[in-house]
Amino acid sequence: MDTQGIALAPGNHAFIAIKRTLYENHVPPWGVCQDLQLEYYDTYTLPACYLECRSKHIVANCRCRPFYLPGTAPSCDPTMMFTCVRDVLAQVTRGELECDCPVPCSMTKYSTSVSYAGWPNKLTEEHISTQYGIDPAYMAENGVVFSVFYEELNYQKIRQLKAMDEGQLASNIGGMMGLFIGASVLSILEVWEYLWQRVKGLLRRNRRPPVNDDKSTAYDLEKGTAFNNTSFNK
Repeated sequence: MDTQGIALAPGNHAFIAIKRTLYENHVPPWGVCQDLQLEYYDTYTLPACYLECRSKHIVANCRCRPFYLPGTAPSCDPTMMFTCVRDVLAQVTRGELECDCPVPCSMTKYSTSVSYAGWPNKLTEEHISTQYGIDPAYMAENGVVFSVFYEELNYQKIRQLKAMDEGQLASNIGGMMGLFIGASVLSILEVWEYLWQRVKGLLRRNRRPPVNDDKSTAYDLEKGTAFNNTSFNK
């Protein structure tokens, strides 16, 4: 009742809708799930693990177990239930007594939603009173009816995925290597082009013919004679 139970009051018709959810978690190093082998349950679940943990703590401290917990120890009497068992459960709730219950790798959870209607109605009272001779007041105080059904004819599946699998890792590494290698090759070509242009400039400068700095000589193209401008000015 303290983990998965639903309390139903007498004199009501309870409609319990169930919804199924599947969980799939990754094992280390990608996840933290782990399926332990329980002593009193065939399938590992978190509620079963916590029930076993509480039972073992109570047996270790009280030498008995409550009737609603799994185990082979003798059942506790009312005095032990209100003294020792109550104190141990309080310590477990506060975290003073630890329970090693990791998240299971696969888990099925059934969530419920409950709605109520009054029971019994007039026709039901007459039918049951006539058929079985039961007082309607007794039915209202001690009888309860519940209907269980699936809320939807499908289920939800929640799967834990890796942030990056092997294919994505190889693709990212290849892309980064291609980017850096391509940038390096372009840089080398640019440096080579700059050095080649510098060498070509030096070679052209060394092969250039000498330039006559004496600009005072002029040619008389019509007479075919040359004269010195300096002497002419004189």
